[in-house]
Amino acid sequence: MGGGKRASVTVAVDGRPESWTALRWAIAEGWDRGGLLRLVHVAEAPVVDGWYQPHDYDAAAIAEAADRILAEAVVEARARSKGLPLDAVLADGDRADQLLAESERTDLLVLGARGGGRLAGAALGSVSSVVAARARCPVVIVRGIAGYPEGHVVVGVDGSPVTDAVLAFAFDHASRHQLPLRAVLCWRPYAVSSLRRARSERQARQHRLRAAEAMAEAMAAWQDKYPEVPVERYVLERHPVDGLIEESLRANLLVVGAHGRRGSGPVLGSVSQGVLHHATSPVAVVHAATCPGLATATAPEGSTTF
Repeated sequence: MGGGKRASVTVAVDGRPESWTALRWAIAEGWDRGGLLRLVHVAEAPVVDGWYQPHDYDAAAIAEAADRILAEAVVEARARSKGLPLDAVLADGDRADQLLAESERTDLLVLGARGGGRLAGAALGSVSSVVAARARCPVVIVRGIAGYPEGHVVVGVDGSPVTDAVLAFAFDHASRHQLPLRAVLCWRPYAVSSLRRARSERQARQHRLRAAEAMAEAMAAWQDKYPEVPVERYVLERHPVDGLIEESLRANLLVVGAHGRRGSGPVLGSVSQGVLHHATSPVAVVHAATCPGLATATAPEGSTTF
């Protein structure tokens, strides 16, 4: 199976429990978006000490296991997808490279992440990190439960060049799933001595007010475009990673921008990395100009960054 047609949603399957959770999330999202749902399994030969393949591994057994994993995923998808068009791809080679290639021909790429929450954060895995950093489409990392069904779509807003792409993805998801949207801007006031506290508090209030006004301005055009989406806006005096992780506890989906340099290597910004490793809800990582139909070029008139 497998072809060259562009998919609406592509999900990586590998037989792990978190992969099944990601598959179910992708099925629901694919059904909502319409179009083709693609399942991808990458059969990767074992590697010892990170640099060579043992000569005595059983290639036939690896191929048989790969066929079984993909076949089981297809059966699950057909049982749950209510007639959604399906495509299945069995690839071999480097897992990250193959998934990055798949990101060229899909609107959304979905991956499962090991573990959940802060204690299991380090287990995100290098493949997920690399793909989230360098993919040519938005990437959703699903860990633990697949988000609260009635929770908010939480979107991190920071005024960076990727803000419009992030808001486009978040508003579109909230609109299609009939969910409220919660926009969060996090900032930290500078620590000061007690002698300067009063002055600092006045400055902090002014800073918070300016931040709230700037966020409202950035979101105004998107709220006009999606009037059906209930919106809440919050300015939190917290580190962005801590604030967004806390918001993820009650979220259906957390949407953040990727601020690393995709072309230079597997680099994400520190906030994106922290959220991916520790958030408890699914996390969507959005790059500027990588949302087909939702890129910054299609931002509503009047939208702005700050």
